[in-house]
Order: sequence, then structure tokens, then C-alpha cells
Amino acid sequence: MENFSKRRRTVTLERMAYALTLKSAARLGGAFKTNEIGRHIVIVLRIPSGSVLDEYVAAASLLTSTNESLSSFEISSPKLGTKGGIDGELVSGQLKSRRSILIIWPSEHGLPREIDLAADRVVDVGAVRPFHLAAAAKEFSGQNVDMADARKMLEHPLAEVFAAFRAGRPVSDVLARLAALKTDTQPPVVETSPPLDHLVGYGDAKTWGLSLARDIAAWRDGKLAWSDLDRGLLLSGAPGTGKTMFASALARSCGAHLVATSVARWQAAGHLDDTLKAMRRSFDEAKAQKPSILLVDEFDGIGDRDKVVGTEHETYWRQVINFLLELIDGHDRLEGVVVIGATNHPEAIDAALLRPGRLDRHIRIPLPDAEERKHLSRTYFGTQLSDREVDAIAAATVGLTGAHFQTVGRDAKRLARAEGRAVSYADVMSALPPARKITGGERRTIAIHEAGHAVVGVRLGVGLLDTVAVPWEAHAGQPLGFAHFEIEEDQLRERQGCLDQIALLLAGRAAEEVILGTAFDGAGDAEGCDLHMASDLATRMEVQLGMGEGLGYFNLKSVEQRDRFRRNNPDVAARIERGLSREMERSREIVTRFRDAIERIADVLVEKAIIEGDEVRAIIRETSR
Repeated sequence: MENFSKRRRTVTLERMAYALTLKSAARLGGAFKTNEIGRHIVIVLRIPSGSVLDEYVAAASLLTSTNESLSSFEISSPKLGTKGGIDGELVSGQLKSRRSILIIWPSEHGLPREIDLAADRVVDVGAVRPFHLAAAAKEFSGQNVDMADARKMLEHPLAEVFAAFRAGRPVSDVLARLAALKTDTQPPVVETSPPLDHLVGYGDAKTWGLSLARDIAAWRDGKLAWSDLDRGLLLSGAPGTGKTMFASALARSCGAHLVATSVARWQAAGHLDDTLKAMRRSFDEAKAQKPSILLVDEFDGIGDRDKVVGTEHETYWRQVINFLLELIDGHDRLEGVVVIGATNHPEAIDAALLRPGRLDRHIRIPLPDAEERKHLSRTYFGTQLSDREVDAIAAATVGLTGAHFQTVGRDAKRLARAEGRAVSYADVMSALPPARKITGGERRTIAIHEAGHAVVGVRLGVGLLDTVAVPWEAHAGQPLGFAHFEIEEDQLRERQGCLDQIALLLAGRAAEEVILGTAFDGAGDAEGCDLHMASDLATRMEVQLGMGEGLGYFNLKSVEQRDRFRRNNPDVAARIERGLSREMERSREIVTRFRDAIERIADVLVEKAIIEGDEVRAIIRETSR
């Protein structure tokens, strides 16, 4: 206790600067508001990743001792183990006291459930910014540092800035020392996230982000009005495709502050009033730190007003959605703020949130293709792997996301470190998720199924066939095979094109029946399977697109609504079934006619696991002569 008291009394420039960042975060957490009902308040302040916890704890003590409004707060922090572990028992014990508590928590460690439940607010502490440094210098040594010089200092690592800045040393001398040190040979600074231009596998999202970075730079220079920028984006993709990493990289490339939150975190604040306050705080922080990127994860969790009609929670969700619309609509007040909603389920979002002026641009992050998986292999597993090994890893990781590669990379490096060597191909393969081999009759069945998709799709001209594959083994969540067509999604829809797409979806099942004499469960095994997608498209044609037997229109916004509509309307379901049967028959005719091509393509898949679109088209031409 004596050592802690001495540390608390020691004032350094570093602690003064950290204290100011903590003060901003504490203000966002409501620490400076009068506690009218007399209960103690628990606020968790999560410090930046890689920070020295003890220094921030000392800074927090400095903050509470010099601000009367915070004098009632007790400081608490976990104990860090020598091997990277964390012990929150001390914090848990302090939660039982009757005092208000500021908990200083390292952001690289998750909050224990007990602390998360006790916390009134959880706020991420921002990085030291120029005005923090200037104010700390004034308080620490009475020196005046203008914002331009503070900004130049912060181009260097913080540890070097604090080492070079001594009481009484002129600012020009500090800058000269930092500049001289920068010219010396030294290891590069490891960044917590790569810039956007270093990311792979993000397609249109990366293009959009780099354009936004240029526009924000022009806005900073006064060359572009904020109203001319894209200010809202809906970012969707499968879990693990890197939506949060994209937002972090985007913020870094834009030189913007990142406010990362989620609908779940808003709701964890408490009842409706607490949730609305948590939402406002996120937007207030983004406005205070502009330019900023406000990332709202699990955005589909905000709900859709059409889906809550008649439920017991209708009033709650209507107020939440209406309030979010009000916050997003304030684009005049939100100058300098870009709002990104991240979701795995874009179809579940209230349409009003996606209208012009809100999150009106939607970009889906795809799963990495073969070349991107090779790049990810080099990035996460090292450049020492041979080209043949990288090709084999790319083939074995079909369907895995960037997040999977990151996890596998950590595990493979741990295996290699234990033996004091570089990561090997065997390390990577052993670190991949559990897999089962695809062999024998099962491999032949899947190959026939995927070859059927490929041939029917090529014959009907449904997009451009890129690749067909049946991997040697499949990891959990991976497809057992696929035929990948590049389809232009923004083209004007016409009836025949939709029917061709249904025929393509049914072609795997048709190939099984015609060539193998029976049907397997691959076409209808789960949500998102061939039969599900074909039925959904047929339903949309029948009741929404005016392409079926009837002309009636029903406003069905989601897959779930269309499923329910079919179950509750047998006449419509019968019309949809007739349409599916016609397209199934068309697929069977093509499969029968090009049976030799399908079997040859399947032979290649069984033996080599993959076949390119050009080779498929060549086989179809040869067998049709």
C-alpha cells in the first residue's frame, strides 16, 4: 500500500496525458453527473491495447485526486500475470463496497461476466491526442506547446515522446531529438491493425474505403463539403469475414477516431432509457472526436418494426429504432462522422435505416478466393513456406474466413515456438479446424452434384463459371463442394433470367437423379441450401416480382417472412411448386443431354479436387460435337 501511495503522488508528463484521456472517457461514462439517487456507480474504462496498465492506474489516481467531482470514486484494476493472464479477483472484491468505482481495464482482455453485469458504463479510452499532450505539458511544466508541434510529436511512439520531453527543455529541442532518432536504424513500430491498402479479400469494401479516405483528406483541407461524402454504410458478410478489422483499418487509413460499439452493448446498459442513453453516448463520442468512424456491430439486432408488430416488445423496439433514425438523420450535426452498421443478416434490418441519407450503401464482404487465401497464408503463416505448400493450404481452406487464418496463424506459431523454429506446413495443417476426409462414394456423389450445377449453369448462361471444387477434406462449416459463378447482382431482372437461376440451383439434384439413379440430402440439408434458395427465388417471382401465375404483390422483406407465407397460403405454395417442377424438368433434360460432360468433369474433381471454368467449358464443347 505504501508503494502505491508513493506512485500516486508522482506526477509525470505521461500520467498527466493519460489522465486527460481518462477524463474524457469518464465524462462519456457519466462520472461527472450528479448521482441523484445516491447509489454507487461502476464505470469501466478500457485502455488502448498494448498500454502499460500501471501507468494508467497511476494516472487515474492523479485524476481523482485533482478533480473534486471524481473524489468519491475508488480506483480498481485487475492484476496481470507474468504469462499474459489476468486476475480480476481484487476488482470483484471492490464491487461489494458502497463506493463508486472507476475500473481501469486492459482492452485486450475480455470483461468477466460479473464485472460486465455490475458496470453502469463501459467506455473505451481514446489515444493521446494533440490537445491532451499540449494540456499535459502546460500542467506538468508550465510550457506552452502549440497544436501543430504536439501533432508532430505524436507522429512518434509515445514512449519516445515522453522520454524526450523534459521540464524546461524547449519544444524545438524535443522535436529535433525525435527527428534525429527517427533517422537511426530501429525496428519498425508494430501497429495494432494494418492500413486498408494492406488488406486482402475485401473487394468493393476496400475500394469504397480507400475512396472515403481520399474524400476525408479533401474535407480536412476544405476542398470538399461533408455533404458530398458517403456517410453511411451497411457492411455484411459471414461471421469472421473481418468486418471489425475493416472498420479499424478504415479508421487508420482515414486518420479518424474509431468508436466501436454494438447493439448488444447498448442493450446491456439496462432498461429502455439506459439503452437510449448508451446509443446517444456513442454518437456523442463520435461527434467529439471527429473525423470518426462509428461502427455498430450486430446491427441486425436493432430489429425491424414490421417484424415486431403485435409482439409484447413492440413499443420497446419501435422507440429504439425511431431514436436510432433520429441520431443518424442528424447529418448536419454529424459532420465528420461516418456510420457503419456491420451485420451477418442484412435482410433482418428495418428498411427505414437503409434509405438515402442513412446507411444507403450496402457492401457484402465475400469469403476469400483462392488467390486471397494464398496471400493470407503468406501473411499469417510466413514467407518460408514453398509455393506448393501455400497452394495446398489454399485448397484446404476453402470456406474459411480471414479470422480463421488469424487464429490458425497464432496456433501454428505457438507450435513452432515450442521447438524454436519457423512455422512449417505441418504446423498449419495441424492447427486448422477439425476436418473429415471426403473419399470414396461420397466424393463421387458430391462431384456429380457440383458438375451438374456447372454444366447447367454454363449451358443457360447464368453468369460466368469461375471454379468447381470438391476439397480432399472439409473443416467444420465448410461446403463439401461448390461451383462458383460470377453473377452480376445489380443487373435489371427479367423473368427468364430468374428461371435460369432456379434451374441452376436445382441442377445438382437433377444430376444425382439422372446419373446416380437416386437423390441425396446435399440439395436440401439446411437453410441456405439449393432447394431453399430456389424456393425463395420462386416465391419472390410469384408474390413480389410479378413474374408468376398471379400479379398480386405482398411486401415480404425477409426469407423468414416468405417461408411463413408459403406455409400459410397453400394455393400460392402450389403455384410455386409447379414452377419449381418445370425448372427441375429443364435441368434434367440438360443433364441427360450432357451426361458425358458431367461425368468427365466429375472424374477431374475426384482426382484433382478442382477444375477451372475454362476447362469445364472446353469439355462441354468437346462432348457436344
